Amino acid sequence: MKLALLSLMLLAIASAGNLPIWPSDFRWSSAGRVAGYECIIVLELADPHTWSDNYLCWKRGKENPGIRWQSWGPISGMKCTRIHEGADPHSWDDNYLCVPQNSPYNFRWSSAGAIGGMSCLQWIESADPHTWSDNFLCARSQLSQREAVFPEDFWFHSAGPLHGYDCIRILEVADPHTWNDNYLCWRQIVKDPMMRWSSAGPISGMRCTQIHEGLIPIPGRITTSVFLTAPNCTSTGVLPGRSEGEGVYSGWKQLTPTLGRITSFVSRF
Repeated sequence: MKLALLSLMLLAIASAGNLPIWPSDFRWSSAGRVAGYECIIVLELADPHTWSDNYLCWKRGKENPGIRWQSWGPISGMKCTRIHEGADPHSWDDNYLCVPQNSPYNFRWSSAGAIGGMSCLQWIESADPHTWSDNFLCARSQLSQREAVFPEDFWFHSAGPLHGYDCIRILEVADPHTWNDNYLCWRQIVKDPMMRWSSAGPISGMRCTQIHEGLIPIPGRITTSVFLTAPNCTSTGVLPGRSEGEGVYSGWKQLTPTLGRITSFVSRF
């Protein structure tokens, strides 16, 4: 049987840069902008209770986290969290706080107290009588999280996401060999490495590595492992032309071009 060609797959990694740390670098204000901070206005035009001076802010000098507010539904192409207060009759059912898809912030909203096990920032508007005293924006604290360590904190799983891990799905829809349940995962106790997967070309604004398998062994399924590795190393050693600890790079290396091959993704950042 003729060997087929897999579609191009790319794994993208965003640079964390100097993003504000949740929650220590963020502030909420119901009385105008905060000195020394950059802010976005949080406004519901239909609410008459002084929402025109409410702001979500982050420390000046930090990288802009790309947070946006919209009071008429989620913003297309962004990762959005619904900001809802059921007791408020003034159109608080279609308001969203959004971040870029590759953002490390995975916000959750509560209109009935802080969420256990998460770090929360209270959104309070004392002039609004509709229970705006127990509303919180929450996320996992980045203060207590360390950088992910390879390979201890990573796992590739071919049978669904793993409990206790955050995962991205590794999917090639054109491949019939059960790729719908393959995930690259990292421990929830570490910082989000901000990895994304695309089976339709590189993702704009991200550093991308082509994950390419030129031949599909027949019969049977390709056995692959995807790794985020230590500085300049693969499972067979330092990459040619690189010294230990050198620079920023990423690459894809095929180790054994045979049936049941093992291939590895390598990255230094």
